[in-house]
Amino acid sequence: MVKHLHSVLTLVLGFFSVAASAQAPATVTKPDDGYYRIVNARQRGDGKQYVYVTGKIAAQPNATKAEATTLPGTVIHLKTEVDNKDASRLNVITLRSQGVDVINEYLNPTIEKVEKAVKDKLNEKLSAHLSSVAYGIFNTSVIRQWDLKMHLKPVTTSNGRTAYYAFATVPSMQPICDFWHTYGIFAGRALDSYPNLKSALDRGNPDDVWYEIERLALAKIESSPNANADIVNVIKHYIGTTRAENRINQGQTYYLISGALKKVDPSGTAYNPANPTGTAHNEYDGTEAKFDFVNNNTNDQYWGPELPVTKDAAMWILEEVNNTNYFGVKPSANMKGRDGKYYTTLYVDFPFKIVGDVKAYTIEGVDAKNAQGYYFAKVKELAQQGDTVPAQTAVVLECNSTNPADNQLLPTGDEKPKTSNNRLCGTFFGGSINGLTVKDGAGNDYNVTHDNIRAFNINTADSRNPIGFYKVKNNVTNIPGNKAFLVLTSTEAQAKSFVLEFEDGGTTGIETIENSKKSTEDGVYYDLQGRRVENPTRGIYIVNGKKVVIK
Repeated sequence: MVKHLHSVLTLVLGFFSVAASAQAPATVTKPDDGYYRIVNARQRGDGKQYVYVTGKIAAQPNATKAEATTLPGTVIHLKTEVDNKDASRLNVITLRSQGVDVINEYLNPTIEKVEKAVKDKLNEKLSAHLSSVAYGIFNTSVIRQWDLKMHLKPVTTSNGRTAYYAFATVPSMQPICDFWHTYGIFAGRALDSYPNLKSALDRGNPDDVWYEIERLALAKIESSPNANADIVNVIKHYIGTTRAENRINQGQTYYLISGALKKVDPSGTAYNPANPTGTAHNEYDGTEAKFDFVNNNTNDQYWGPELPVTKDAAMWILEEVNNTNYFGVKPSANMKGRDGKYYTTLYVDFPFKIVGDVKAYTIEGVDAKNAQGYYFAKVKELAQQGDTVPAQTAVVLECNSTNPADNQLLPTGDEKPKTSNNRLCGTFFGGSINGLTVKDGAGNDYNVTHDNIRAFNINTADSRNPIGFYKVKNNVTNIPGNKAFLVLTSTEAQAKSFVLEFEDGGTTGIETIENSKKSTEDGVYYDLQGRRVENPTRGIYIVNGKKVVIK
C-alpha cells in the first residue's frame, strides 16, 4: 500500500486509482499524518513483509520485523486526504522515505510536465489567445477526466485486521480520441514525428492509442539510467514486446501486491468458475517477496479475475512507528569506548526525538596534530534524551547499550533540515565512494574520493583503541547508506585519522586519569592542542601519552 515506497510507487502506481471492496466502509477514516511502516498482510514463513526502500527507484516488501526495527528505509512519511469525489477512499498526498517523496517529487511534477508540454505545443501552433482557449478545452475534456492520483482504500484481511488496497488507474484514452476527433484538424503537423500514434488517433481507437503511447514510454524507459531497476523490469515485462503480451490496459485499475500472478491453462479452455483449476485461470505465486500488481477486471472471459486470487497479498497494513513499533539504533559491540559507552553514526531523512538514553553529537571541525601524534575531530553535543535532532542531520550517537530497544529514536515532524556548522556528511543509499557528491550541515558540496573520506571506526592497532574517523582501506570501494562520515579539504586530508574530542576535552579512546598536580609535575605537560605547557594550572593535559586532569 505504499509501495510507495519510492519507486514502486512512482513507476507502478504512479503511472497508472479506484476500485472498491465490498468489505470497505462507506466513508473512510483518515489515518493520522505521520511515520509508518508498510507491511504486506499476507503472512510469510520467512517474515519478509515490510516495505524497504534501498534506492531512489528501488524498494521491495522484503524486510522482516526484526530487521525493520533498525532500517531507516522502512520508515515512511505518509499523509492522506479523503477523496472529494469518493469519500470511501483516500488520496495519497505525501509518500516519502529516504529523501524521496513519490508524490511531490515524481508524480505531481510528471503531471505538470505533461500539462506544460501541451501548453508549449499549442503556443507553438496557435496565437496566444487561441492557444489559451485550446488548452482550456483540452484540460477540461481530457486531463480533468482522468484520475491521476494514488489511492488507499480500507479493506479487511482474512484474519480480521484493518488494511488497505493501494491502487491507481491508467488514464483512459477515450477522452483523447474524442478531443482529437473534434480538434485534431487544427493540429497541423504536430504529430508528424509519431505517425503510428497519429494514425491510431485518426482511427479513434483508444486501445490502439494506448498501445502506441506504451511503445513511446517503453523506449524512454529503456534509455533511462534506471532501465534495469526491479520495478522498471516489472513494468517492462507487463508492457511486453508484442501487443499480445501487453497486460497494462488503458482505463484499468491496478493494485499493488507482494508476490506474483501466474497464468495457468491446463486444458486450453476458457475460465469456468465451476471448474477453476481445470480451465484457464490465474494463480497466486508467493515464492518471492517482491512488488507486482494485478488488475480489477472481472470481465476477462478467458483467464478470469485477478484481484480475488491474491487475497491478503494485495492488502497493506499501516504500522505506525511509535514506542511499540519503534525505530532504534544498534551500535557494534566493537565500537565501545573506554568510557563504557557504545558509539555509532546515523544519517536519516526524518527528524527524530531521542527516546532512549542516547546523546547525539555533531563534528564542528578538525584540529592539527598534537604532541602525541593524534588529530582530533571537534565534537559538539547536539541533543540528548527528550530532545529532537533536525531532519537530515548526520550525527555520532552515544549509547549505553547495543540493544535497539534501549536506543529508540521517534520520527516526528517534517523533513526540513536546519543549517549548522556540522562537518559530518551522509548519504541515504550505499554506493561507490568515488563519484559520490554530498553536503555538510552548512550546505557545502563535496565530491567524495577515496583520499578525502574518513569513515567512523575504532583503531584496534592502537593500544588506547581511539574511536574516530579513519581513512578507509584501499580495497573498500563503497560507503554504506544512513551512516555519517567526514569529507576533508585537501589540507585536512593529509591526516589519516581524527579521534573524537568532546567539548569537555574527553575522548572516547584515550584514557582519562585523574591526578593531583604534585604527583605528575615531573612530567612534560601538553595542552589538548599539542602545545607544551611549562607551568600547568587547573585543566586537562597530556602527560606521557595519557590524559591528566589537574584540579
